Amino acid sequence: MFNCLTKEQILRLENQQYRIVGNHSAVKICHWNKTALCGQEYCYKNDFYGIPSNKCLQMTPSLTCNQRCVHCWRDTSVFSKKFDFKLNNPKEIIEGCIAGRTELLSGFKGNPLVDEKLFYDSLKPTHAAISLTGEPTLYPKLPELINEFYKQKFKTIFLVTNATNPAMLKKIMKLKKMPTNVYFSLEAANDKQHRLLNKPVGKSYWKKFNESLELMKKMKKTNTVIRFTAMKNMNMDNPLEYLPIIEKAKPKFLEIKSYMHVGYSRKRLQEENMPEFDEIKKFAEKIEENSSYKFSKERIDSRIVLLKRK
Repeated sequence: MFNCLTKEQILRLENQQYRIVGNHSAVKICHWNKTALCGQEYCYKNDFYGIPSNKCLQMTPSLTCNQRCVHCWRDTSVFSKKFDFKLNNPKEIIEGCIAGRTELLSGFKGNPLVDEKLFYDSLKPTHAAISLTGEPTLYPKLPELINEFYKQKFKTIFLVTNATNPAMLKKIMKLKKMPTNVYFSLEAANDKQHRLLNKPVGKSYWKKFNESLELMKKMKKTNTVIRFTAMKNMNMDNPLEYLPIIEKAKPKFLEIKSYMHVGYSRKRLQEENMPEFDEIKKFAEKIEENSSYKFSKERIDSRIVLLKRK
């Protein structure tokens, strides 16, 4: 298969302000990139990790995924069951993503709310968020992509994965310079719940997820993060059932974040599944009281609490 999407799917994504790059990659400007350009709020990752939102390149090298998570705000109908496309090399992916991002930002030029110097500075991204959509570890040349980002003078790289591809994670661990942050997404405490909420398209994914947890605790050259997406009436009843998972991986950071009722997730979940910040805070406090993790920071508008391992 040459391209991972049909013409109709490409058009639909482009209408949603994605820019398709090559056969299987994409870039998009996030909400916080836009507000930062206008001199307003930055993303919580600026508060937590010092990432400049206006210089963030949010992209994916894989427009497909091996799961169909109920909380995903993306259009999962464009996902195929496997990564079986003509590969683009890392350099052309990055160059295409930068070009697509520049095009998307061009409309801000001349906006009275946007400082001209800040605008031109924003055209030179220094942070790569490999997290836009799909599952990035399905891209066979992901280690080379990470190397190429550093080669092109990116200062920080965040990799967000569903942690169902331990074989690729082992390759990434061999890199001389790993991503700055490696995120594992967590929504389920057991295999049954994982199949219900994450809807993997293959077998043994819970086993693979647990293999990845064992790998995370061995990752010494990066900031390890588990991001728990909290869905009210679905996975928040017992915070303590996640402690064995957390202790197995021993991440440096825990992000407890509310599911957000946006995008295509509105077709699968209800607004009442989106917890309030106070509920997120109480969930995080339960974890804190019963683990080696302590409160670090919070961001009320993003409904997120950051815990850090002592």
